[in-house]
Parts: sequence; C-alpha cells; structure tokens
Amino acid sequence: MKKNNYKNHNESSRWTIRNLASDGTIVLLCACFLAFLKPFGMDSVSFVYALSFWVTICLCGYLVYAPALTLGRTALSSLAPNLKTKNVLSLVVSILCASIIMGLITPFIITRFFSLSSSYWESVPFAIMACLFIGGVITLISVTKTFVQQQHAMITYQQQRLELEQPEETILQQKMLMDFMRKLPIEKRGELICLQMDDHYLQVHTDKGSHMLLMRFKDALKQLDGYPGFQTHRSWWVSTNAVTATKREGRRLILRLNNNMEVPVSQTFLSQTKHTLNMP
Repeated sequence: MKKNNYKNHNESSRWTIRNLASDGTIVLLCACFLAFLKPFGMDSVSFVYALSFWVTICLCGYLVYAPALTLGRTALSSLAPNLKTKNVLSLVVSILCASIIMGLITPFIITRFFSLSSSYWESVPFAIMACLFIGGVITLISVTKTFVQQQHAMITYQQQRLELEQPEETILQQKMLMDFMRKLPIEKRGELICLQMDDHYLQVHTDKGSHMLLMRFKDALKQLDGYPGFQTHRSWWVSTNAVTATKREGRRLILRLNNNMEVPVSQTFLSQTKHTLNMP
C-alpha cells in the first residue's frame, strides 16, 4: 500500500510548480539552442527573432507532448498493466501521436513568422518529421530528468521510512547499504544477487544487471554488514534470497542463483554456507 501511495504521489507531483519550472527551463534552453543554430534556412533572421519563433514552437510543443505522455502512460497501464515494455511502448506511441498533432499545428505558427513556400498540406509531412525529431529529443531529455528526480525521491522516501520504522542499528546498516547502492548507475540499482572480486575490481550483480566497481572486496562486505547474505569463497559473496538451488561437483558445492549464475563454495566457507541455507 505504501508503494502505491508513493507512485500516486509521483503522478500528482508531476504538475507541481517546481516541475513546471524545471520543464520550462528545458524548453527555454532548447529554444535558445535552436535559435543559435538557425536551422531550416533561418540564417537571414536575427537571433532575437529566431528565439521568439522557437520559444513559440517549443512552448506549443510542450503543451501537446506533456499531456500526450501522461495520457499514453495512463491508457497503456489500463489496457496492458502486466506488459513489461509498457513504459517504452507508451513513450514511443505518445511521441508519435504528439508529433502528428504538432505537425498539423506547426505550419500555422510558421505563417505568423515567415511565408510558406508551399501549401499547408504540402508542408504538413515535413513538419511532422521535424516535430518527430525535435520533439522526440526534447521529450527524451525531459523524461530522463523526470526519471532521475523520481529515483532521488524514491531513495529519500525509503530513508525516511527506515528512520521512522527501524531501530538505530538497523538504520545504520540500511544507510551503509544505500551508500553502496549509490555507487551503481541508476539503471543497475535493484535487489542484490552477488558480488564477485576480480583483482582490484568488484563485479556487482543485481536483478537489473551487472556493473564493475573499483572497490576492495572487504570494504564492500563491511558496507553490506547486516544485509541477508554470506561469503562463499574468498572472492564471492551471495544474497541469501538469491539462492535457488545447490548441486555437487565431486566434493565441491555449487550454488545456483536466480540470475542463473553458479557460485562456488570453498572448504573454508562450507560449514557457514550449510548453516545459512539449513543444509544437512
């Protein structure tokens, strides 16, 4: 229930003054960049005139693309709630639909600043393609910005929950875990599966993928103290929840993880591993 509350809070906060100001800044910067480039044969006009044109275009684009993204995400979530690629699919469909709408509007805006060299309907296909490229780039920048903000808000929200619900020792352990997870790229942060030492580097495996860190193995183990996991080898650590099966290769014990990796258990850590996994 709390997770749903967090998601609802994210959706409602998208249209706050702070987010609108942030989106407005992106629109203005893109308009300035386009006015500086002066594409589509605008070399003969002044920067100020070009800027006024691109501000108008980008502002109208924002008023078209932003609602289209929200409607597309909501519609696809209702029609296919279990679709794994729904976020990407809704983004692509929303950009395409918004570009078509904006392509129909753009020739009217152009006539307020310049004279059209062709008829309205002859201008529409080129306008749609231009809107698809420019609008798509600006939308991807805005979506990336929103994603980073949501990840930051999620981390802050989780930290606040930990402070309210857990004892001081557990809070410290969770803080150390958060510090460790921040070392990973945002797209790789997820449920820890295992760690693998590789010379002076550390290979971190999560349910979102793998990433190599320049970090000592023993320092990682200190930061994960208290996390449900155990060391199986001098260069391996696994999460208890990630172990799905075990097998023997001679006298050697092998752990099968939920990402299909196989992790060796050395004799040094064999007794500890059996105790942790309740093995005879």
